Amino acid sequence: MAGGSQKKRTKLDKSQSDGKPPPAKARKTAATATAASAARNSKPAKPKSKATPAVDKSSEEIAIPALVTNQPAKESFLISAGTYERLLYGIEGRFVDSQLTLKPRFIIPAHTGCIKAVSAGGRFLASGSTDECIKLYDLKKRVELGSLHEHKGTITSLFFHGRSHLLSASEDGAICIFRTKDWEPLKVLRGHKGAVSSIAIHPSGKLALSVSQDRTIIIWNLLTGQRASRSKTPQAGEIVAWSPSGSSYIIGYAAEIQIYKVGQSEPTATVFSKQRIMAVIVAEYQGKGYVLAGCQDKRVYIFSLEGKELGSIVCHDNRIKGLSSVDMTFPDESVHTIIATISSDGCIKAWKLDDMIEHALSPAKDDDKVEPLAVYNADVRLTCVVASNNIFS
Repeated sequence: MAGGSQKKRTKLDKSQSDGKPPPAKARKTAATATAASAARNSKPAKPKSKATPAVDKSSEEIAIPALVTNQPAKESFLISAGTYERLLYGIEGRFVDSQLTLKPRFIIPAHTGCIKAVSAGGRFLASGSTDECIKLYDLKKRVELGSLHEHKGTITSLFFHGRSHLLSASEDGAICIFRTKDWEPLKVLRGHKGAVSSIAIHPSGKLALSVSQDRTIIIWNLLTGQRASRSKTPQAGEIVAWSPSGSSYIIGYAAEIQIYKVGQSEPTATVFSKQRIMAVIVAEYQGKGYVLAGCQDKRVYIFSLEGKELGSIVCHDNRIKGLSSVDMTFPDESVHTIIATISSDGCIKAWKLDDMIEHALSPAKDDDKVEPLAVYNADVRLTCVVASNNIFS
């Protein structure tokens, strides 16, 4: 992490009234998060190098708390999306006269390289790029906080656990754990011999999963910051995700998805796809878990956790690039899950999970019967997405 404790209080740029993005000029951020050693009981010290973080070799617990059930968004939610053009989009979803609308809240030139990962936790938003930097934002105050420089490669995955901790992964094979209170790097997890493709934290905060180009999956004990187990995968894993309940998880490959139950070493089901899988999430509807896979053929495929393909929906005019979900309170006070999808067609769309699942379960399937709740055309090459509520308390 860069030395110094300067903070940049730059307001997040408000989009123009016509929704056009500002010029994507490369710029440097002088502010960085405060540098500190990973030894928690010693006096903080600056790391010797920006790219070489201090490592906590102690056996003390990191104390990542269990994830408190997220409250559903009430008045609005935020869809944050990264782009090849180095722009970071913040699109606000809000009901107006019972109709969901998607309008730009901010569009900012965030990085000097393509944005590869984005994550939100409480009031914080983080983006990672090929420029090897993690940018931090305070959504409540609408300011840029600074940047983290712990990695020596492209940032491939970011994952907030609630609002207390951030995990980052990179092509350098390392996983960093940051405490959001002061952005101190508590641990650097090393166990992969290749680029880390994806990370996910269990809702309990006790475990994390990571998959890598070295064809392994590692289960991390976050209480100690140590590797709990390391297993071979049949090919390079690209995506890993927990179910909302934490009872299951999936590993996504180029054309295959393995579904696991916690405590079992072998997959309970394997899904094979004829299309290139670009994004996978696990969502719950009426107490049951479903796997949603966005593919290169413009469709989102829906599977049960038992591995049965239920159906698919044509969601975009080009390949799906990302999926995310957020619970939202509708005007009638009912709570439903909204699925955000992004595509190479430049569009950000919001869908009602109920409609998608009910369509998949319907005997007479017709793609034309499923319509998104709202659409925003960013007219850029979208790369990654995260949906989050706008509750910052």
